[in-house]
Amino acid sequence: MKNILVLSILFSAIALPALGELTDADLDKIRLIVNEGVKKENTASETRMKEYINLKLDNVNNQIKTNSSEIGAIRSQMNVFIGIPLLIITLLFAWRALRDRANDKQIQALIAENEHLKRQQTITP
Repeated sequence: MKNILVLSILFSAIALPALGELTDADLDKIRLIVNEGVKKENTASETRMKEYINLKLDNVNNQIKTNSSEIGAIRSQMNVFIGIPLLIITLLFAWRALRDRANDKQIQALIAENEHLKRQQTITP
């Protein structure tokens, strides 16, 4: 009987704190502790995210600068590759125009000479 009484008291003593209710003050303390932990974690997470984003932005900006310089180099090469054929074509057209003028002068001279010969033939029959 003693054993049962001792065990009953022991189990009751162990179970009593489980029956206790949390007061508003206890809940507020728990909220404060949880909020402080969450704030610390949020602050640390935000700091890591900001650092990560800044690193990525720096990488993107560097790539943009690199690509811009490469684009500039490509544009200058394109200007050369486009400009040289255009220059050659222009020179060919100019040379052909000069040649055509020389041919036109020769044709005009031949026509004039032909007219002159026709006049001579009509005068001397």
